[in-house]
Amino acid sequence: RSQQLGDRTEEVAEIVKGIYEDVDKIGEYSEAQVIDILKDEYGINIKRGVLRKLKELKSLKCLKEISVPEMCAEQMVKRFLFVHDKISKGEDFKNWIWSDESVFSLRSYRRFITTSNKFDKRRLTGVKKFPTRVMFWACITWDGPGPIVFLEQGETVDGPTFLGIIDDFLLPFVDAWIGRTGRNCAVFQQDGAPGHTSRATLQQLSDWNLEVPLWPPSSPDCNPIEYCWKDLKCWVRKNINPKTAQEIMDGALFYWTNVLTKERCRAHIKHSRRNMEIIHKVNGAPIVDKWRENN
Repeated sequence: RSQQLGDRTEEVAEIVKGIYEDVDKIGEYSEAQVIDILKDEYGINIKRGVLRKLKELKSLKCLKEISVPEMCAEQMVKRFLFVHDKISKGEDFKNWIWSDESVFSLRSYRRFITTSNKFDKRRLTGVKKFPTRVMFWACITWDGPGPIVFLEQGETVDGPTFLGIIDDFLLPFVDAWIGRTGRNCAVFQQDGAPGHTSRATLQQLSDWNLEVPLWPPSSPDCNPIEYCWKDLKCWVRKNINPKTAQEIMDGALFYWTNVLTKERCRAHIKHSRRNMEIIHKVNGAPIVDKWRENN
């Protein structure tokens, strides 16, 4: 109980909790704003230290925002229909090839310096205007990772570039995986990027006997390779701490070929399958993916 508030401690704590958890407000109140609200609207005058004790009493914690895609009703319908089709068919995704592009950037991170001098030179750090970036494409299957391809600096995944990746890297992998005559047994997943879905691209994929499902918009939570990207970037930053584009590529290649296992790929695929069940329950709406936030 607060000495300043006495018997009103619990009452004021409930008021503070209501202010912070007001679902109608946008943004986050600062402690100074909450103190002003208590003073102006409730006639309660407290100091910042007391406010922090009241927050602790009600288990109020400062948590980071969780990003979810913004969706319109049409997009949610497409998501629902996609997962409904897969769930109703009992799809196990053992013959699926999951693919996507990602970018690894060398960016600065905020450091915390313990000092009594706010002008301490150690607090100054340089920031690159154009940080080093490496873009790559890769795929995974139930049986483990497929090829990983690094793009040249400044290269984008347009239609011709994408088809070149498929012809040079994916098709040999598929032929070794299930045989050339069995290409039509594999399902090649790709998102709705323009380079993937142009008429010429889809026609060429069909000529190569690759089945390409219609992918719902704003659905990274259904694609298990998204979790592989997070694992890869965390591993490279922790174990390689790259300073150049070449070090990024060397670290990513080592992770993809030596660290990423069949069991890990299967765990990500199973998790995406569970995500689909949740998406089905909420009629295609965005979901909070705890795996991506906490894993």
